Amino acid sequence: MESLGVQKTINSLQANWVWVPNWVDSSIISTAARLVSFTRRFDLHSIPDEAILHFSADTRYKLFVNGSRVAVGPSKGHSTIWYYDSLDIAPWLREGKNDIEFLVIRYFAGSRGGMPFERTTFPGFTIIGTAGDVDLKSAKGWSAVVDESRQYPTGLVDDVFLHINERVSPTAINNSVTPIPYSFKTLNGELAPWRLQPRAIPMPESSPVSVNSIQNAHSTTSNDDWTSYLSGNRSLTLLPSTEHKLDIQADVHSTAFTRWTFKAKEDTQIKLKLTYSEGYELEPRMYPWLRTKANRTDSKNGLLLGPYDEVVLDIPAGKSTSYEPFWFRTFRLIRFDISVGENPVELVSFEATQVNYPLAVKGSWKEPGDDYSERIWDVSIRTLRNCMFDGYSDCPFYEQLQYSGDSRSVGLFHFLISGDDRLMRQAITNYAASITPEGLTQSRFPSHVPQIIAGFSLYWILQICDHYLFFGDTAYSRSFVPRIDGVFEFFDQHIDELGLVSGISEDVWQYCDWVTTWGATDEHPDKGVPSSGRKSNRHTYLSLLYAYVLGEAAKLLRQVGRSGNAEEYEIRAQSLRKAIKKHCYDGQFFTDSTADIADDLAYSQHCQVFAVLAGVPPAEEAQRLLTQAFSDARFSKCSYVMMFYALRAFAKAGDKVYEDYYSTAWIPWRRMLDNNLTTWEEDDVRQRSDCHAWGSVPIYEYCTQVAGVQPIAAGCSKILFKPRLGLSENLGVKVALGKDNVATVSWAKEGDGKRVNLTLLKAIEVISQLPNGKEEKHGLVDSLHFLY
Repeated sequence: MESLGVQKTINSLQANWVWVPNWVDSSIISTAARLVSFTRRFDLHSIPDEAILHFSADTRYKLFVNGSRVAVGPSKGHSTIWYYDSLDIAPWLREGKNDIEFLVIRYFAGSRGGMPFERTTFPGFTIIGTAGDVDLKSAKGWSAVVDESRQYPTGLVDDVFLHINERVSPTAINNSVTPIPYSFKTLNGELAPWRLQPRAIPMPESSPVSVNSIQNAHSTTSNDDWTSYLSGNRSLTLLPSTEHKLDIQADVHSTAFTRWTFKAKEDTQIKLKLTYSEGYELEPRMYPWLRTKANRTDSKNGLLLGPYDEVVLDIPAGKSTSYEPFWFRTFRLIRFDISVGENPVELVSFEATQVNYPLAVKGSWKEPGDDYSERIWDVSIRTLRNCMFDGYSDCPFYEQLQYSGDSRSVGLFHFLISGDDRLMRQAITNYAASITPEGLTQSRFPSHVPQIIAGFSLYWILQICDHYLFFGDTAYSRSFVPRIDGVFEFFDQHIDELGLVSGISEDVWQYCDWVTTWGATDEHPDKGVPSSGRKSNRHTYLSLLYAYVLGEAAKLLRQVGRSGNAEEYEIRAQSLRKAIKKHCYDGQFFTDSTADIADDLAYSQHCQVFAVLAGVPPAEEAQRLLTQAFSDARFSKCSYVMMFYALRAFAKAGDKVYEDYYSTAWIPWRRMLDNNLTTWEEDDVRQRSDCHAWGSVPIYEYCTQVAGVQPIAAGCSKILFKPRLGLSENLGVKVALGKDNVATVSWAKEGDGKRVNLTLLKAIEVISQLPNGKEEKHGLVDSLHFLY
């Protein structure tokens, strides 16, 4: 329920939506969007102590106050939850003349381009607020110019989802126009195109990025001069009619706004081509989907491939001209091509500003003597940071879409290092708003192009269970119970005569994981789907996942006071376990579909993992299943995202089987470090993206399994402290527990044993279990010390 003050703000914003007259929400050329600049100039006799503005736009805006970029937004939304932002702009105001500009990009409603940028059928801009005695509401006093110089081409092979790459050319500047108010009437329950809510997450944070290492330079200017310019130490003048090409490398993988500023003594023109890449690579198998990558910084043997901006700029004499793409760019490398016109041009400055959700890391990991573990921790944090902007992003380079299957595990990593639930609350709430008539959530949301992946609705339910465990918000979790039941009802309606999930319609993707042998075929074009069950349309993975999540949801319902359906869920889960054991078990392993049609390609690590998680085999059998499946080359392999669930299964199967597997689990991560990645790649099957937060699995294992800090009661009010002392000689770890607690764990050799310490910022209930020992209850404590 919104407060009276918030509702008043919403009402005022709704009354002030404007747009330019005679707008056509499409284009005869191949562009997904156009830009509109809304400006307001005003005078101030003095700088006010406070100047709070509230604003939003459809589709996205960048706010400049007196030339400084101060905000980007709004955060990911859709027609039923459209966010507005609030900001005090007083720090950027000055006495005398002031200029405010909202640069708004409008992705056309009828275009499938710009998938992560959801929009309504109406373009729009709205603002209310004052600066001193100046009323800045958008319905009066603003002017607007449609920028025809920038196009966002569709049909590019390497920009399938985002459509953010620009083609810029000098054009005649349109005359400014006065924006027209929409004046929507919303009485009697009618809704405006945008159902406004205040921003649910903090504004992005910014930090400078170092991009000054030179590779493969072809220029008459020396590398030292280029490096000095890129480092911000000096400007650089390029001679007329010259061409320069160089690859500039950032210290680490970055998501940053880039800004280039030029100047000339006489009128001239420059042509730029800026190509963005996550690293050097070998010849791709099928660009951009199937790649072959090794050492990401090998400029001698590698190719630099990626989307690009192509820019032609007129540089007027004596005036500075800057180019900043509307949206941030993702890169490790930028290939900088510049052609200079008939007069010299001065490269005044280059800035790269990292932008991301403010991660506010509380967690830490120190393991002296291990060459990899601290680097793995650092890269895991950076990967998370680069995959978080205004939502959890599956990859910043290609998609910037928020998938529930991805964000379930990523949210747990986020909880453990930051104790911050705001981004996950926004995600859970948005997924709930995406429910389709059959009861499933959309798999990626908000998204302009809808998509449904059957299993991802179940991962959304796990997100709710996780959130309750870490933050204990009973009312919030309970509010989703009817929709949880709706998801389950979909799967229950697809239980066949064998008692298994089957018969799901073709337009619902039955994706499981990226596996080499689960590629597309002419008959079955969906990728990532187990091959064994394609003809029968019956996949063991989905039955197992459904059974597993039914059990987790039953626990949740009992805890939040909605136990009515819990017993029914448990009965359904038990029925599924029996059916799976009867029809999908060949006497040794669980098959990808029914055992009667199993062939050599019908065996996966995935089905053994989810069988263990769903409680199908007994504990002693679980150990054998996992050990053999993960040592037999014929089993389809779990990729990085599924390694999270594999490790959960190993931990459930027993301490010995987990610890025996632990030393080999990180081989792919160490290989990535050896190949000079600074963020984790998407998978080792396609190697498309070099930054996928689902690969930050080590955070969870380090915190909950090695350090042994495991929340076991709502709101992290109770933990099991079960350190695996045999996995590390010396350790120092901090783990976030909910919003306002941190556990510090350390151990080191002392005499013939180890001194083990647990310290909590706030006292909570603790149960401890040292290796080979029994559980011991300690009650409410803030520290424990052991000599083991």
